[in-house]
Amino acid sequence: MYIGNFHSIEPPYQVSQNDCLDWLSTAHHLAQKEQTHTKEEYLKLLHRVGCSEQQINQRYFFVPDVSQKNWEDNKIYPLSISRRGVSMHHRHEFYHKTVRELFEQIYASRTYPDDMIHVSCTGYVSPSAAQLVALKSSKPVTVTHSYHMGCYGAFPALRMASGFLANQEILGDKHSVDLVHTELCSLHMNPEDPTLEQMVIQSLFADGCIAYRMSHEAPPSGFKMLSLYEEIIPDTADAMEWMVSDWGMKMTLSKDVPFMVGAKITEFTTRWLEKRGFDLNHIQKNAIFAVHPGGPKIIDQIAHHLELRDLQVDASRNLLRRRGNMSSATLPHVWDAISKDDAITAGTPVVSFAFGPGLTVCAGLMEKL
Repeated sequence: MYIGNFHSIEPPYQVSQNDCLDWLSTAHHLAQKEQTHTKEEYLKLLHRVGCSEQQINQRYFFVPDVSQKNWEDNKIYPLSISRRGVSMHHRHEFYHKTVRELFEQIYASRTYPDDMIHVSCTGYVSPSAAQLVALKSSKPVTVTHSYHMGCYGAFPALRMASGFLANQEILGDKHSVDLVHTELCSLHMNPEDPTLEQMVIQSLFADGCIAYRMSHEAPPSGFKMLSLYEEIIPDTADAMEWMVSDWGMKMTLSKDVPFMVGAKITEFTTRWLEKRGFDLNHIQKNAIFAVHPGGPKIIDQIAHHLELRDLQVDASRNLLRRRGNMSSATLPHVWDAISKDDAITAGTPVVSFAFGPGLTVCAGLMEKL
């Protein structure tokens, strides 16, 4: 099976990392019940604990608030009216309207597949935008929702897609499955919660939308799928959470997550590849490693423990620098960049890793076409 036909939609609001941190410091200052901390003090904290402009140069957003200076006009964070921003209900209304427009844009220039998998952990409305656009197809399109998986969300969706295509005896003759990621991470912030942990998270996440297709037929560019694998690391359940709250979804993230993953990644990779019969040494020396750039430290840890060269993880670092962390949409953007990079030749193995609550470690092995 193959994946390709990538279609990324760039969010309309591009903001430099320095401007993002400035906006966040103002938001936290305005949200205080008592003005005990200045904007400058919050900005200093953000620069100390958050991702720097060297690590993330810019981020893109579907929510316009981060690009605006007039707080009364904000759609999600009108802090002069509500210090926490609008309710979860209103945030989902914004999500649904935006995502419906994105699906319309995608399928205005794209043929419909047999199946469609909608991937997201930042908004849930039913009937979904995927279902509404599928109704416009001249043939029946089955829609499946793969929600709340976090940053590793592409991998459960890939497993579903491969199962749909392989199980013809039960599901019928299917030829293609589209996977569509719509992540609006900027909807989920509570300005009244200026803890250091939240500042790290707020300095990292951005919005992203991308679609791609799995099929039996090789596309002009893309990848041949060779293996998918997943494990949960024992005794790490408290390290990362993604929970629905009254004022946006709330993430908790231990600073030790990169080291927890790093400590297990070598034995995880060895167990996976040797069990599936692949040459670990060959892959380790010759593959491009598409590491989900959850942050700069996670890439550092993977590269260190697997003894990778800088060139092997450049695609992940470059994507983080250009776009930030777009949750489940991030890794497909890395794949898209690799597929378009002429310096990476056909036949190059591509190893992908992503991580999320559990702690769950997901991996995939592909070959560039």
